[in-house]
Parts: sequence; structure tokens; C-alpha cells
Amino acid sequence: MKKIESVAVVLPAFNEEKDLPALLARIQETLTAQPFRYEVIVVDDGSSDRTAEIATEAARGMPLTLIKHEVNKGLGMGIQTGLSAAMKVADAVVVMDSDNTHDPIYVMDMVKEMETKDVQLVIASRYQPGSVIVGLSAFRKFLSLGCFLLMKTIVPFRNVRDYSTGFRLYDSNLLKRMAQVYGENKLVEESGFVCMLEVMLKLRAIGAKATEVPYTLRYDLKAGVSKLKIWRTLKRYLIVVGRYRSAKPGVAVAGLVTSQA
Repeated sequence: MKKIESVAVVLPAFNEEKDLPALLARIQETLTAQPFRYEVIVVDDGSSDRTAEIATEAARGMPLTLIKHEVNKGLGMGIQTGLSAAMKVADAVVVMDSDNTHDPIYVMDMVKEMETKDVQLVIASRYQPGSVIVGLSAFRKFLSLGCFLLMKTIVPFRNVRDYSTGFRLYDSNLLKRMAQVYGENKLVEESGFVCMLEVMLKLRAIGAKATEVPYTLRYDLKAGVSKLKIWRTLKRYLIVVGRYRSAKPGVAVAGLVTSQA
């Protein structure tokens, strides 16, 4: 059994002044008493509202580092910046959406999975028994289910059902291995929401071992408007899948990805 002594919480944020305060308060409430140390890394992606100020104020009462992009670079670049910084300061890295739709109470379940199982990636999945989605339209649920079925057919990843969720726990050593293969500045290359699929397919290609935990996705707690451009995202999904579908689950050797039999 491996022991995780520190967790970095990465929050990519763009104009999240309405939702970020509640999420930070919830993180402090749930993670302060845990047996692992935690640190929050807020990546302000060129926000024009009070996102950066809110993070700065919160840092006075909790372990929080603010990293600022002077201009908006997109969700993918926010996650890229956060992962690159976080993997150097903690044993494990959890990425969460900053719009208060993810409850940090599930971080404990994810850490326990990583400590007790032979895995380097734990996914908070919408498609595990016991998961609940609150406040999402039937159309968006239909699109999400269709995406899951398509990905599972075209790019199967053992034990993975949710390819696009933004709520994941990564072993920092896995991220460092990923950096050796793709380059530290190319952990994430897609700028939009499809970046979550891109990261998953890169991890699949280097042979990452994954598992999932159920959780409740709370769109009803989201105060800000959604930034998802559905049809543009679907188009990018197909492009990214086409790029990585030929890469079978494998291992990194001498900086290359080689397939396993």
C-alpha cells in the first residue's frame, strides 16, 4: 500500500467570481482535517472579473498559490499550467472544475483508491453505479452518453468509462512520465474542453492504470453561465480521436510510445 502524503488541487479558472468562493470554502472545510497535506493551485486564465482577487484573499487563510495568465488561453492551457506546477510539489494532483459542480468530499475516496489499488489515475465518473447528475439538461445528458459509447468503442481504455470529466486524481509520477514522453509543455495541447479527452488518450498510450469512483455532479450549484461550445467541441473530439486512436495502450521507452502486444 502506497501512502499519499500531499495532494495539490488544481483549479483552472476563467471568470469564476460567482462560483470560486463557495468552492474554495468547501475545499478548506473538507481537506483541512485529512491525513494528507493539501495545496490549492488556482490558474487564473486571463479573467476580467474578480477571480484573481478572490484567490488572493483566500490565500490568507488556506494553502493556496495563484498563477495568472495575462490573457485568456483556454481551459487546456489552464490545466497545462496547473499540472506542470502541481506535479512538482505534491505526491498526487487532483484537477477540479472551478464552477462548484465538483464536491471535494470525493477527493478522499479518490486518494483511498490510489493508495490501495495498483493505479496511477482515479476518475470521478458519471457512469459508475451510484453516480448522480443534478441540474443537467436531457440534451446534454444524451450527448455525454453518446460520447461515452463512442469513446469506449473506438479507443477502449481498461476500467475507464468517463473520458471527458474534469474531475481526476493523477499520481505525480505518472504526470512526470507523461512529460518525458510528450514534453512538459505539451501535457495538454488542446485549448478547449476536448483537452480532457486528449489527456486521457495520452495516458492510455503510455499504459496508465486507471480506476473510477462514483460521484454526484451538481450543475444546480453553478451560478455562472456555461462556457461549453457544444458543436465546436464535438468536432474537436473527432479530430483528437483520429489522432490517437491508432495508439494502443503501451509504455514509454526512451521518450517514445511503443504499443504492447
